Amino acid sequence: MNTSELFSFNLLGLATLVHIAFVNITIGTGWISAMARYLAWRRSDPSLEIMARRVFKILIVHELFSGVWGTIITVILAGLFPTLLAIATDTLFYPILIALSAIIIRIPSIALFWYTWGKVKPSIHVVIGFIMAVSGFAVPMGFRYIFAEITSPYGIAAALEGSRDLARLQVFLNPIYPPLILHTVAGAMSVGGFITASFFAIRGNTSPKFLWIGLWHGVLFLALQPILGLWYLLSLSEKAPLLYNNILGGVQATYNLLPMFTGKLVVIASLAALSLVIWRRVKRGLGEVTRLALGLGPLAILVVILGEYINDAGRFPYLVLLGDKGLPPLVFSNLYIEIPYMLVIAVLGVLIIFIVGFMTTAYYALNKRFLADLPEI
Repeated sequence: MNTSELFSFNLLGLATLVHIAFVNITIGTGWISAMARYLAWRRSDPSLEIMARRVFKILIVHELFSGVWGTIITVILAGLFPTLLAIATDTLFYPILIALSAIIIRIPSIALFWYTWGKVKPSIHVVIGFIMAVSGFAVPMGFRYIFAEITSPYGIAAALEGSRDLARLQVFLNPIYPPLILHTVAGAMSVGGFITASFFAIRGNTSPKFLWIGLWHGVLFLALQPILGLWYLLSLSEKAPLLYNNILGGVQATYNLLPMFTGKLVVIASLAALSLVIWRRVKRGLGEVTRLALGLGPLAILVVILGEYINDAGRFPYLVLLGDKGLPPLVFSNLYIEIPYMLVIAVLGVLIIFIVGFMTTAYYALNKRFLADLPEI
């Protein structure tokens, strides 16, 4: 890769990592908030309504930021990889339509869920909450087809053979997709649970009951990950051998990711062990809140980042895989753009400042109660 290719590849990878990390948080917490609101109504439990509102604040803080990074990804594709974007919006028209339709539904439903709290019938509010939560799942259900196709072209292969109309439907049959999307959804639910557990371990916000609800969500879906992860890995061995070899550090690997994959397994084991310790202390929400729970959320996010990095960087030096070979970024790059080295440093520096600024804002928004504008009674 030349300097421009390497920069474009890494910039797209960075934006994807940040975006997916925060999308996982919003999807998981959105479901937990909607479910807690439903149980609060059905059980006439005011405490669960308080939990639903507080967890929903986590979503609000992260949703805008994840959306901004989603826009950044689109700009990067349009400016640096116009060919890839053109192919995606043609062959993958229907999956992208599903994702965009879900976004159009999700954004207003988030606002409605917040601003109608206590102003409409509980049954109506619960319906709004579930629309908000389900639309969150539909976003990756659409966009993950892109990742499936660049890992193992199925619909795109048909398009290249001249069957463009048929290809738009064949993308839904990509064999990589089922384990990939189930692995993704389980990961989002696990992250949402562990983030919730950590949130209710913060001093001044502690709650054994709420922490335990988040913890069992996290543990349940974490237990599914080895099964789904193994299914996905085995599918790669047949459909994307280059990525498979890179993950396991095979002889034909172009980028040995075995140390990072091992590190991911160690982090998962650590997360499971820490969950067990906290589970015993919380005792189904009747025990004590331990400060150790603060580590659950960061560890869960680290698992997501490592997993996504392995899945995306494992294509190096290619952007689209074709079995044990692939197509390099140059094939899809904007040939009219030459990126000076100093501009590379400047762009990456601005992005890092942006991330630090968001983390600071998120801390004050959640811990200083900037969003606590509704009485919790």
